[in-house]
Amino acid sequence: MSGAAPDIDDDPKRAAVLAAALGVFSRYGFQKTSMEAVAKAAGISRPGLYLLFPNKEQLYRATMQGVMERGQRAMEKCFADESLSFEDRVVSALDALVGQYIGSQVARDLAELLENSGPQLGSMFHDHQELARATIAARIAEIAPPGVLGGGLGAEDVMDVLFSAALTWKATSADRDEFRERARRAVRLICRTPG
Repeated sequence: MSGAAPDIDDDPKRAAVLAAALGVFSRYGFQKTSMEAVAKAAGISRPGLYLLFPNKEQLYRATMQGVMERGQRAMEKCFADESLSFEDRVVSALDALVGQYIGSQVARDLAELLENSGPQLGSMFHDHQELARATIAARIAEIAPPGVLGGGLGAEDVMDVLFSAALTWKATSADRDEFRERARRAVRLICRTPG
């Protein structure tokens, strides 16, 4: 986890505005979203919104940062669940991070927003992906059963295959069940690799 800033959900008013903003940005995209529309969706005045966020760019960055941080936390929670098998931990972690963008129009719109927001987000999306990749590799190194890693196959290799595949499956899976099944098959193939 980043650990650098306090959780954006700590302030209930701010969290409510960010939740409303997420819905509006997901529906209309960055360019077509107005501060007026976000204020209306959040049930506050436009001046009240400007007190929290001085401009649309800062509101958008805070909204997308929240989405990415929640995905990271959800993924880490799955990896930390010791009641699950290695396979189930990896599958549920990938689903929490990537699978959430499958199956609903809002999720598809949000995925598109995140992937096409370079000018507004700068390196934030890239940094988020790098943090996710580092987390996946570290957790696989910690929890992989004997024989999964070795013989030239390290945690970074497993992460690279699974993360790259998950991004492809996000775009090509009909629904989250299909995404999870594909992730499960990939983990099973990796677990059969001789150590």
